Amino acid sequence: MTMVHIATKAISRKSGQSAVASAAYRAGDVLDDAKYGKTHDYSKKSGVMSSDIVLPFSLKALGVSVDRETLWNTAEAAETRSDSRVAREWLINLPYELDEYDRHQLAINFAQKLCDDMDVIADVCIHRPVMKLPFDPNVPPSSKYLREGEENPDPRNFHAHILVTTRAPTIGPNKTLAFDPKLKTPFEWSNKKRKAHDLPSSMQEIKRVREMWVDTANKVLAQHHLPLMDARSYKDQGLDQQPTIKMGVEATAMERRGITTEKGDTNRAIKARNKLVADNHIKQEADNERRISALRKGLAWATEKNARLPGSIGGTKQRADFAKHLSGSSEPHITYCTEQNNRTAIRVDDTKRCVEEAKSGIAWAAKRCENLPKRCDDTKQRINGTAQANNKLTQRIDDTKQAIEGITEAIGKSNIEINKATERSARPAPNPFDDAARRARAARLDRQQRQVDRDTRANRHKDERIFEYAERMKLHLAMRLIQRHHNSMAISWAQGETIEDAPDKFDKRQVAILSEFAKRLGIEDKDKALGFRDHLQQVGKRFDYTLVENNKSIIKLLRDPKAERERYLALIKHFEDFRDDIDQKRATFKTSIINKLGGSAGDVGRLTRDVVSSFNYTEWLTDYIDNDNHPAEARKCAKEHLADTLDKTCQQFKFAFRDMSSLPTTQRKAYSETLKAALETFTEQYDGKLSESQHRALQDGLESYQHQVSRTNAPSRGFSL
Repeated sequence: MTMVHIATKAISRKSGQSAVASAAYRAGDVLDDAKYGKTHDYSKKSGVMSSDIVLPFSLKALGVSVDRETLWNTAEAAETRSDSRVAREWLINLPYELDEYDRHQLAINFAQKLCDDMDVIADVCIHRPVMKLPFDPNVPPSSKYLREGEENPDPRNFHAHILVTTRAPTIGPNKTLAFDPKLKTPFEWSNKKRKAHDLPSSMQEIKRVREMWVDTANKVLAQHHLPLMDARSYKDQGLDQQPTIKMGVEATAMERRGITTEKGDTNRAIKARNKLVADNHIKQEADNERRISALRKGLAWATEKNARLPGSIGGTKQRADFAKHLSGSSEPHITYCTEQNNRTAIRVDDTKRCVEEAKSGIAWAAKRCENLPKRCDDTKQRINGTAQANNKLTQRIDDTKQAIEGITEAIGKSNIEINKATERSARPAPNPFDDAARRARAARLDRQQRQVDRDTRANRHKDERIFEYAERMKLHLAMRLIQRHHNSMAISWAQGETIEDAPDKFDKRQVAILSEFAKRLGIEDKDKALGFRDHLQQVGKRFDYTLVENNKSIIKLLRDPKAERERYLALIKHFEDFRDDIDQKRATFKTSIINKLGGSAGDVGRLTRDVVSSFNYTEWLTDYIDNDNHPAEARKCAKEHLADTLDKTCQQFKFAFRDMSSLPTTQRKAYSETLKAALETFTEQYDGKLSESQHRALQDGLESYQHQVSRTNAPSRGFSL
């Protein structure tokens, strides 16, 4: 049976806690705390597998989205008391038998049920056990190694921290998130208030959530044919097992370091007692099986005897009547047969009772399965709701594209009108002293004035619409720029999302380009002094004609990341083909010099051959970069690859020199001379292009080799006889 663990606790200011700090720690994220003016940086925390914001379906249907920092700063701002509960945490233990994807989906599904059931927003963070390397006395103390006597945590301890709000979310202007400062969720009410509203106690509510978690997990476990969870206590299950006590963080850390604690001794005693009881139970079950087998054989024998009993009784009566006058010894035989008959009847009753108990068990299982169709229907409805929301989002994108096409068409029509006016102004003027011409000119001017007035009114209305479209487009581009990191705009790599799944989202390269563009213009993702709407309008004003003309590539990227990505991949494909070709040439060259160097020589030989082959390789890359006929994007990729190759070559020099002493004497001389000659040539060729760290790597490797040589040539310190 899979272990059941679900616990809850409040995040309270009375205990000196902050919802923003708690969320940053559990997500391994960097969050700004607006209330306390702090930045909580837990980006170096290890063990965080994923972090997701889960909204109720009521908010998802409205297209609302919120990031982690905005969510918990808004939740903190809604609380005014110094001892307020700003958040609540649900801690669940995820079945280690499931794979990473199924554990993630199980945690998200349970959080979705919590959100819909309690009308809250959840922040789901999945952690894995952080395993350390074995203790090594020769290694300096480090967080990566165990201490002496310390033990690793249980490798099966996959768990999820579900941080939920204590107030129901509401929708403010422009679909912004808000919380009702006057109303807590019913789960946070006192038992007195819950009773006044005909609600169960908080303990009963926790038991209900526990059962909801067990039901959710058992559906997934049943699909994978794994042992199911049981929400009942040991006592309710009829098991003679004693639960262990909670160790706590301090006691657990001490036990892992080999320090015994009172709580640890108590739990060890409980586990030993439970193991003894379990072993006795297994032994007792084996004895019961043997007894049941013997009883079944006896029942079969008694049934067979019972079938022949009427004939035996008849024959016995005849013999009794015949021998009655001879001896009274037949009476004990009749008594024995009667007793056997009574015992057989008792065994038949016991068998009937077992059959009835089996029927009641089947009925109980059937009752548990009655609600399965309804739950399946509810899940289908929620999936349909999500599909409708996606359709609405697609429609909004199509409307935006139509607006852009309308702007382009209007600009084209304006150019046509300007050309017509230019042609009219180029016509030769009539004689001003001709009366007919003067009257015709006056009439024509009147007609032109009326036409100009009509055109002015029409163009003013058209310009107003074009201006509205342009302003909307500015806000749209500004929103995509400042929310480029959001899950709705960027590909969620941590959640397993790929470019094929979300082709219209920004990839990592595109996000980096947009971040550099925003940094160059001084555009922040958010302004603490302004609200989101005011900040969005402020950024939108920056998208004027000059900015758009000077940054057309950025505008195309903001409007259509898929088309920009396809264009970029097409441009760099030329370099990828070139790199594959020179990689093949390099591999052939490295194979050809193995025999010249005296053998493969393991890792040192591989590193040395990589160093020797790097000269032609970097020369090919340099020629490619200097060729102006190649696309600029492809040459940029070549520059990055050249920098990576130089850095890797410096590290290969270092490790090859350091491990040179591991080679046999017959190979060491050839490889060391080759490596020193290569280092001299490499230093002369790239001395001005290497960074300080790369120079240091070369120097460390050479010093390590010289130290090995000096140790080899040093006289022996042993005693001579």
